[in-house]
Amino acid sequence: MTDLIRIAPAPRAIPPKTREKVLSAAATLLQNHGYAHVTMEGVAAHAGTAKTTLYRWWPTKAALLLDLFDVLSEELADPDTGDTRADLKAYLQQLLSMMSRNAAQATATGMFAEAQSDPATKEEVCAHFTSFRKSVLGTIIDRGLARGDIRAGVNREILEEILVAPFWFRILVAHEDVSTTDCAHWVDAALDGLKG
Repeated sequence: MTDLIRIAPAPRAIPPKTREKVLSAAATLLQNHGYAHVTMEGVAAHAGTAKTTLYRWWPTKAALLLDLFDVLSEELADPDTGDTRADLKAYLQQLLSMMSRNAAQATATGMFAEAQSDPATKEEVCAHFTSFRKSVLGTIIDRGLARGDIRAGVNREILEEILVAPFWFRILVAHEDVSTTDCAHWVDAALDGLKG
């Protein structure tokens, strides 16, 4: 088994050993060959399982790789430092650390590229990433509003987008490096611009 990822119990009824083998195989293929060369057939062969097994639990390549992305993102946690600005910086730094790993970056970059030409993939990927964005980030923003660290009445969806859009633009569109300093500057720009 590859040591690229740590497999946690699935929220669905996929047999844990099957999920572990399949997602580990997908991570290895992504890291070694890139998104374009990952196929359901290749994952099945590398995992030593039947294609029908893959399609039973993951009906599409996007579904399989979104599951892999969820596993890779399990390290993201609510920092809850006592200060909203520090929490947001810590969150973006966690996101940067996760996306610095080849399998996570290859998964996200490949899925968003495919989504540009496949409407079904676009719908699945965008819905999933919207939910992903809101999980920890939404908790931090809720707490910041309750503390008064974020001005009441702020459109929270726009705030979430302002905080993460530069990050995803750099990684997925411009293919440029992101630093922890960049993450801190984006948080400061968002919060300082919302002072009123």
